Amino acid sequence: MKPCATLPVLLCSIAWSGSVMAHAVPERTVPVAGETLSQAPQSVTIYFDAELEPLFSKLVVKDAQGVQISAGTGEIAADNPRVLAARLTAAAKGAYHVYWNVVSRDGHRARGTYGFTVR
Repeated sequence: MKPCATLPVLLCSIAWSGSVMAHAVPERTVPVAGETLSQAPQSVTIYFDAELEPLFSKLVVKDAQGVQISAGTGEIAADNPRVLAARLTAAAKGAYHVYWNVVSRDGHRARGTYGFTVR
């Protein structure tokens, strides 16, 4: 096989494997990671770059003492399978930690955490 004929095949296989192996990655968060708010939010929302599996995707918010202040484990938005949100039941001044664990539709798991503060 000629070297110039193998290059397109190699490039296609690299591009294909990269898209297949991709994990869902947050594109933006509300509140923004590290943000200091003057008022407690009513919910936390994460926008991902891939569609999520509802049964295996979770979002939990805890206060500085480790007490969960989010209702349940979050929900995928009915109109957008790339959005995971959790309603907050009680939030006062202090530091908060957001923990997320998702499975994208391609079956890959990803997780992370970030924080925000209410003053």
